[in-house]
Amino acid sequence: MTVHHVDTLILGSGFGGSLLSMILARAGRSVAVVDRGRHPRFAIGESSTPLANTSLNALAQQYNLPELRPLTKYGTWKQSCPDITCGVKRGFSYFGHSTNYALRDGDQMLVAASGSAELADTHWLRSDVDALLYRQAGRCGTLQFQGADYTLAGDDAHWHVEGVANESGFKLTAPFVIDATGTDSAVLSHLRVPSQTAVLRTNSRAIFGHFTNVATVNSMLQERGVDSYRHPFPCDAAAVHHVLKNGWMWQLRFDDDTTSAGFVLDNRVSETHTSPGRGASVEWNQQMQTCDFLQQQFRSASVVRPDTGLIRIGRLQRLTTQAAGRNWATLPNTAGFIDPLHSTGIAHTLCGIERLAAILLATDHREEKLNRYSAQIIDELRHVDDLVEGCYAALPNFRLWCDWCMLYFAAVTSTEQTNTDDNTSFLHAGDERFRDVVSKARSRLRQVTKDGGTSQACDEFENQLRSLLQPWNHAGLLDADCRGMYSRTAAPA
Repeated sequence: MTVHHVDTLILGSGFGGSLLSMILARAGRSVAVVDRGRHPRFAIGESSTPLANTSLNALAQQYNLPELRPLTKYGTWKQSCPDITCGVKRGFSYFGHSTNYALRDGDQMLVAASGSAELADTHWLRSDVDALLYRQAGRCGTLQFQGADYTLAGDDAHWHVEGVANESGFKLTAPFVIDATGTDSAVLSHLRVPSQTAVLRTNSRAIFGHFTNVATVNSMLQERGVDSYRHPFPCDAAAVHHVLKNGWMWQLRFDDDTTSAGFVLDNRVSETHTSPGRGASVEWNQQMQTCDFLQQQFRSASVVRPDTGLIRIGRLQRLTTQAAGRNWATLPNTAGFIDPLHSTGIAHTLCGIERLAAILLATDHREEKLNRYSAQIIDELRHVDDLVEGCYAALPNFRLWCDWCMLYFAAVTSTEQTNTDDNTSFLHAGDERFRDVVSKARSRLRQVTKDGGTSQACDEFENQLRSLLQPWNHAGLLDADCRGMYSRTAAPA
């Protein structure tokens, strides 16, 4: 049996755990990463954003990790890492299928995130990206144990992990542990930290996989005679959202001609139709039958990842009551998760890595900083919940869905396009004025939906939003002349 004492023990070797171990190892700290799984492996959480890329670039610069920089833009990624699969993401595309009418010109909204493919964000094929960062962490000096069968023990002084990996026994001790296991929540479970998922208002489930032979949205629009000439970027080069009566579908295209796709359904309106014994494929097909557009788009498609077929997850939401303690911490995705909507996952994880790296590499006030980190991460997840839940509350009205999205885009574009002190919190979660705007907007949305979402009520709601968001609206959001096509939202080059 090999025995190691390290400064930091990280459980979980997804991109977050591996990246944080790289930072610590490059800074001269001893670090070990332990994972029950092996790379490469299927994972979702694939859509990056300008905010995520800014964080990744800052980490590369601050901690002397130049190997990360190519991953911050589509052009440099394709040039420097052609064997790591990704997809180009120019922005966010939305298509409304929540009425009984065929898709029309007005049932579209496109929000640009970049001005060109060269500068664009990316969709990450996580099996490739996670494996790449795991390899790079090993080169930085991280001790690594994958495919590990282990037990965890800990007290106020040290953490202990003992197990077997690659048929060899190992034992690790460390004064500090980081839980990067996501839904497994290894440290949280060991410490029996209570959950507070019940406070979250978003309540959704998902069915998803990777497909081949999915027709492009643009070809489907052409087939139906719907013009795309006003699109500020190719609509498929985006995080595509098909908005339905009871939820939405994501579509993310990779350069290997595969597409990540998944239904995210609102349990509050559709859970009574869900049978626990029904297979994922059966529910997928039944959902497909509710939308002729998607049926046609997937008529020749087949699942290629994971090997086991479509994955179905019950309620997606979870939230802990504590994200860090005296000698432990969690990454944001372990502390909680809200929903794939708005592509917040990668950016929030990188934000958490920035904070934890600074705390662990400093020498003073660690416990105080960890307490602040815990409160901040939980508060930010609550804020994301508010930004997401309003979209579901707006269904089946596509116009109201798009209007509510403007709160997220106001938060993210004002962060990307300005450099102010209040940008230290994720999506302005720490800005009391912005949180108050979200609360006021939600009350008004409740009244609009209660009154049936008439055209006049929607007009009034948009006018109210336009006024409320004015301090953060640097990108022409809710400009009627744009008719749902936003190009000024692109992040600065």
